[in-house]
Amino acid sequence: MKLRNCLLLTMLLSFILVAVACRQEKATWRGTISEQNGVTIIKNPAKPMYTEQVLTLEKELTVGGASSGGDAAFSSLEGVDIDEDENIFILSAKDAAVFVYDRSGMFMRKFGRRGQGPGELLTPAAISIRADRVMISDLARKISFFNLDGSFTHSFSIGQYSLPGTSLDSSGNIYGLEAGMTGDIPAVKLLKFDQEMKLKGELARYLIPEPQKGLDPFMVLPSFQIGPEDTVIFSHPEDYMFEYYDADGKLIRRVKKAFKPVRITDEEKNEMKQKLPSHQGSRFTYHPGCERFICSDEGWLLVQTFEKSAEGYYIFDVFDEQGRFLTRIPLPGEPKIWKKGKLYCREEDETGFQLLTRYSLKSKLE
Repeated sequence: MKLRNCLLLTMLLSFILVAVACRQEKATWRGTISEQNGVTIIKNPAKPMYTEQVLTLEKELTVGGASSGGDAAFSSLEGVDIDEDENIFILSAKDAAVFVYDRSGMFMRKFGRRGQGPGELLTPAAISIRADRVMISDLARKISFFNLDGSFTHSFSIGQYSLPGTSLDSSGNIYGLEAGMTGDIPAVKLLKFDQEMKLKGELARYLIPEPQKGLDPFMVLPSFQIGPEDTVIFSHPEDYMFEYYDADGKLIRRVKKAFKPVRITDEEKNEMKQKLPSHQGSRFTYHPGCERFICSDEGWLLVQTFEKSAEGYYIFDVFDEQGRFLTRIPLPGEPKIWKKGKLYCREEDETGFQLLTRYSLKSKLE
């Protein structure tokens, strides 16, 4: 009997050790880190460090939708940001206004109106909050500044530049993307300006693939985010790569991930023809490596892929502040910001009205 118990105990211990070993194997990052000319290169495999579901979403708050009304109702949601008190600022292009809610979702105020005068907005495209400043970029080549209470301070024309999206860093520098030329090749450039919109330099550029064949609706253009300590992150969607620049504009890191291209389906092509009747067909067979991304205030990245879950949601890759590919998570909407441990997503209700949903992320990461 004792011998049998010892054998059973040995088998049980062996099973536990194997289970622990498997768990540790799943949690092992299998990428590489190297240095090239002073730039850190992080290469990630196609599979994440954690293959099981280690991040879950818990819905906390919904703002907007068909059920809202009065001054609190916004017609569209182009941009979102929060201040230090977690008050929520929603930019609506259709209303040419900013709607402000407290952290519980209670409507507080709105500011801005359509026009071209002081404090007025024509075609607002992006909102960025730093400390007590609210910056709104307008497709009408104008940038406007407001206090957190909505009072207008000043605006200026951006003249020759066309910057659909801009962001502020902690020093008041302004960053934006502009389409331009590199020789005979069209490119998207990431530019840095001072507080008076004087150009300080170009940080990065993305060359348009196969420019001789023109623009393609399935082409994905780069985007950027400002991370911790004013690090600026610039995406190269075709190659699934991110470049990191420090506050002085020096390239300090590249993060890459291996990927299997996702084929463009006939359904997607038909949908595009309905949206763009003049479109004769895409020259691309596959989607690029990734699409949009956001950076958390702790330096984590949430990157949209072209893969979908069984529910039809896009799957997002999650990277930690070191650039390691940790896990994947499907999201029902478009993530706009990730601050103070909360994820804010643009979604639609059952009637098609846009709304903002705030989630808390529950982590099982070791």
